[in-house]
Amino acid sequence: MPKSRQTTVTIKTIATAAGVHPSTVSRALREDGEGRVGDETVKRIKELADSLGYEPNPWARSLRTRQSHTLGLVLPRLTEFLARMFEGVEDRAREAGYQAVTASTRDEEAEERRLVRGLVERRVDGLIIATSSAENALLDELHARHVPFQLMNRTSGEHPCVSADDELGGYLATKHLLSHGHSRVAFIAGPRRFSTPTMRMRGYVRAHSDAGIPVDEKLIVESGFDAPAGLASASMLLSLSDRPTAIFTVNDAVAIGVLAAARDLGLRVPQDLAVVGYNDNELSQMLPVPLSTVAIPLEEMGRMAIDLLIEQMQTGRRRSVILQPSLIVRASSGPTARADDRT
Repeated sequence: MPKSRQTTVTIKTIATAAGVHPSTVSRALREDGEGRVGDETVKRIKELADSLGYEPNPWARSLRTRQSHTLGLVLPRLTEFLARMFEGVEDRAREAGYQAVTASTRDEEAEERRLVRGLVERRVDGLIIATSSAENALLDELHARHVPFQLMNRTSGEHPCVSADDELGGYLATKHLLSHGHSRVAFIAGPRRFSTPTMRMRGYVRAHSDAGIPVDEKLIVESGFDAPAGLASASMLLSLSDRPTAIFTVNDAVAIGVLAAARDLGLRVPQDLAVVGYNDNELSQMLPVPLSTVAIPLEEMGRMAIDLLIEQMQTGRRRSVILQPSLIVRASSGPTARADDRT
């Protein structure tokens, strides 16, 4: 007989229908498998629960287990690049029986602190933080309070993080441009208070050192992370009397701004200016001149961050993992006439 839509199906309802004690139903429906009854009884009770439309109460379960089965994910902003990492986080969290709750800080430290405090007050079981600056007192406070957290993409001190080898990524991009004969390679570096621009800068400097080419400090520009920042920075660099013939950027959004600046100045890419970005956004390969870029395994980064956070929650062990980037060469960084013969 079908149940009324107004009737709330409880464990007692299922117990009555199955002719067993409510504690038997509770043990049969437990997700952790502890205290289970016979397999046939479990199967029968689960089928009956499904047929009656039973939905477990997550709040009651969290009170019983002292776990909310939610994880906080703190992002700087919701961009296509970060969305790919978030998908890895969300998919892996769901597979592990957790729900990811997302908060965006706009890379503002006061907002980061407010949002993290709110997530902790909501009793999330752990945090994935993708907003950390190189020096972040908030992380020290979380560690002192024994709040499990795993950094993602950006590193900070000795705190556990899943990141890409950004020094290697910066090295690969710069070496590629230098090997094409560009002796004046600019770097639009992003904000230096974060680890990702700092490490990509180290790779940029190391590639110059290996090639025996001195770094011109005038060609390194601190910037934001978006396309307008790339446009403004590239416009300044390309107005120099001895302008760069190639520009490496902290990410693909900034590189798109560089392409806009080149267009506005009547420069051809790559004939007059070579450009390499970072992160391999989906848009990069669909531009009129497909963008060379450094790819990092974003979905893998998100999934691994969840795995290491859960490991930390279960064992107390805090681990970091560094993933390998790869250079993807497209049309925007081909060799140019101006690289060897400025006119």
